[in-house]
Amino acid sequence: MSQTKVFAHRGFSGIAPENTMAAFEKALEAQADGIELDVHLSRDGELIVMHDEKVDRTTNGSGWIKDLTLAELKQLDNGSWFGKDYENETVPTLAEVLELVGDSDLAVNIELKNTIIPYPGLEQKVIREVERFQMQDRVILSSFRHDSLQLVKKICPAMQVGALYACGMVDPWVYAGYLGVDAIHPHYLAATEEIVAGCHRHGIRVRPYTVNEEEDMKCLISAGADAIITNYPDRLRRLLPGDGK
Repeated sequence: MSQTKVFAHRGFSGIAPENTMAAFEKALEAQADGIELDVHLSRDGELIVMHDEKVDRTTNGSGWIKDLTLAELKQLDNGSWFGKDYENETVPTLAEVLELVGDSDLAVNIELKNTIIPYPGLEQKVIREVERFQMQDRVILSSFRHDSLQLVKKICPAMQVGALYACGMVDPWVYAGYLGVDAIHPHYLAATEEIVAGCHRHGIRVRPYTVNEEEDMKCLISAGADAIITNYPDRLRRLLPGDGK
């Protein structure tokens, strides 16, 4: 069994504003194995990295990403909400993040944020951007919208995809097999030892989210989770044998 990987949730969001270049840089410094981020489409069709559909919570602006252009989004303060040290943080594009980590061996888990806003063409645009950076072998696409993941597989069968869900699903490997996905990304409370073992028997990887307490991390490491998505990659790294690599 391979060792559990460390995925930094929205970057190292425990110590830097989520989904910013600063958070991704700090994830690299913390020797995370991967980063997790979220993508939307702007009004002019650019791939925007932010969690919420609206900019209100994490910037000094307001409104829906879908109604703002890239130029308008770039004018926003994307870090002061977290602390004065981050007042120069801007809203990143997917290309900026892929360029940042391009020379590393970091895995990139891109969540397609198309549950509330069904952005037309989001899957195709993300796949094209990943292919442009030649990072197909390092990228995982995930979504709570599972028909979107089926579309990804139809467009690019080699792309790794993971089905996000929050419920206590019975025999999720059966559903994963029906969907044709490579992994499940469940809420950590739904990732029991039995669930992980069942998925592994059927060739399905398990990457629970968002795991921030050490006791929960220990349980998931013991259960054999393939990766753990956490706001505190340093905390998880300390719990892994050796240097965790």
